[in-house]
Amino acid sequence: MKVGFIGLGRMGFALASNLLKNGVDLLVNDARPEPMEALTPKGATSADLTTLCEQADIVFTMLPGPKQVREVVLGTNGVLKNMTAGRLLVDLSTVDTDTVDAVNEAATEVGIHFADAPVGRLAAHADRGESLFMLGASDQDFATVEPVLMKMGTTVTRCGGPGAGTRMKLINNFMVLCYCQLNSEALVLAKGLGLDTQTTFDVLTGTTAANGQLKEKWPVKVLAGELSPGFDIALGFKDLTLACQAAQSAGISVPVGNLVRSMFQLARHAGKDGQDTSCMTDFWAEQNEVDYIRL
Repeated sequence: MKVGFIGLGRMGFALASNLLKNGVDLLVNDARPEPMEALTPKGATSADLTTLCEQADIVFTMLPGPKQVREVVLGTNGVLKNMTAGRLLVDLSTVDTDTVDAVNEAATEVGIHFADAPVGRLAAHADRGESLFMLGASDQDFATVEPVLMKMGTTVTRCGGPGAGTRMKLINNFMVLCYCQLNSEALVLAKGLGLDTQTTFDVLTGTTAANGQLKEKWPVKVLAGELSPGFDIALGFKDLTLACQAAQSAGISVPVGNLVRSMFQLARHAGKDGQDTSCMTDFWAEQNEVDYIRL
């Protein structure tokens, strides 16, 4: 089986690297030459989009958002125009429900099988081959794609048919990003009350207040003064927007989510784009005029 992988950003590069480590015959494509060149010595073959789609039995796309997915997949010379009927397209991106449904419909019309499998867990997990995939697929396609996903991660959770993976990812990131705000407020409040940061961290991660973001991410990111983006705050804002839009379309009220989205927007206006989502802790320290919080 020959696999094509389009989109070699922070997460896509890690996932593609794991495919190579597990012996997959891999074609890669990205708008930038550097990540393709970095994967070539590991066994990947760089290819233009047309060639990749013509040759690959399965094509994975891992793109920044809905706009890029629509351009790359649905464009006039996009993925669906170049894939052979009967083959499988799997989108790993985080997009809105309208986009994933449009891709599924367009793929079905031309005889292309479609599944969506957005990625869970942190970028550091992807580096180690420990990602979780939220898979939306038919019974037939599940049997085909699951073994390939397991070469990139450790867990595949089937959420339903095509489109269900994206819907689950919006819920997952909705909670993750709300935790970013809550964790930040709590740590800044503790600092303002004169509490020791390490003691505060030990208590918060040792009780039912604990959450994965605080336990796993905060110590190696903002609390270590390391803000390179495992999950860029601009992408976090995008995902909150997608979740809030999905809620509005479904007639569901999400007041906390809408408020957190506004908080992320304030942080972006303060110049936090390009930093990890955990930088919300620094942002609220700045707003409250307290020292940065570090372990």
